[in-house]
This record gives sequence, C-alpha cells and structure tokens, in this order.
Amino acid sequence: MALQQNQTPFPVKSDRRQDLIRAAYHTIAHKGFEGLRVREVAALVGMNGATLHHYFPTKELLIQAVVDSVIARLSLAFTNLSGTPAEQLHEHLTRLHRLMQEESALFVVLTEINLRAQRDPVLHFLVEQETLWHERLVGLLQAGVEQQNWPPDLDPSTTASAIISLVEGASLWATIMPSRAEQALSQLEHWLHTR
Repeated sequence: MALQQNQTPFPVKSDRRQDLIRAAYHTIAHKGFEGLRVREVAALVGMNGATLHHYFPTKELLIQAVVDSVIARLSLAFTNLSGTPAEQLHEHLTRLHRLMQEESALFVVLTEINLRAQRDPVLHFLVEQETLWHERLVGLLQAGVEQQNWPPDLDPSTTASAIISLVEGASLWATIMPSRAEQALSQLEHWLHTR
C-alpha cells in the first residue's frame, strides 16, 4: 500500500519544524533525494526558503532530521518485546512486516538513505544504526541458542546478517509487490522455526 502525499507515519503536531521534516520525508519518498528541493519543501508547509533556514540552516541538517525520524520510527519494532527469544524475534519481524504494509514510504525513504549513505560520509550514522540492529539481533539469537529455541550450531552473527539482508530486501518489494515481501518474511520465519 503506497503512502499518499497527505498521509504521514509520524505523529501529527502543529510544530513548524516537524512540518518541514514531514514535507521533506514525503518529497524523498516520492521523488528521491535528487528531487529534494529546499524551496519546494518550504512551499509545501507554506513558508519561504529563508524561513526554512531558520529551522534547518543547511539541507544536510534537514536530511539528518528526516533520517532521525525514520530511525526512531523503525526502532519501535524492537521496543518492549517480551517472551522467549524466538517469540521476541517473531514479534520484531511481525512489526517490521506490518510497517511495510502500512507505511511503505518509510522503507522507500530508508532505501534512499541507504543508497545515499554509500556516497555521502555525512550519513555514516546510518551504518551505526545498522550495527546496533545487528548487535541486538545477535544478542537475541545468542539467548535463543542458550535457551534451546534454536540449535547450538546456529551462528548468531551470520544469522543476524541474513535477517537484516532479507528484511531490507523484502522492504524493497513492499511497495511494488507486497506478496513477495510477505513470502520472503514467511520463509524466514519458517527457516528460523524449523532449524
């Protein structure tokens, strides 16, 4: 399901700074980074470019704010998980899948950020976030091996890398072929439960 121009996954506030972040987010989701023009973002919220610079002195700071919002939204998929490690991993993957279904633009923006991070050292913190996600998955998988949710030969680091790769790949399908994303995530769950 594609996110419409006037929909937003972020809480609605009458905060001009947040309005600018949402406008930039939607612009990136629909036009990519190449289509992100500060003047157009300002116009979307009814202000001029000079006023936008009061909130975000540079385009990079606006992009940083969008990235922070996306990361904060995605981090909710790993918040307040309970149960066995296997149940926690299942809930985490379920939340990510639900986000793909309900807020596919979130993953479009994340993909745009990932692509830009390869060329833009300013976005190095995205690598840090991926590293944190990997570490959390490794911890969860190690705990699961110790509690015999998974066999002792499961390599938590390799498995965490495979999970991240599959989730990120599935997120690319979420907007154009949602059934493919669902199939990939279902197969991942099957592999994790039949090991």
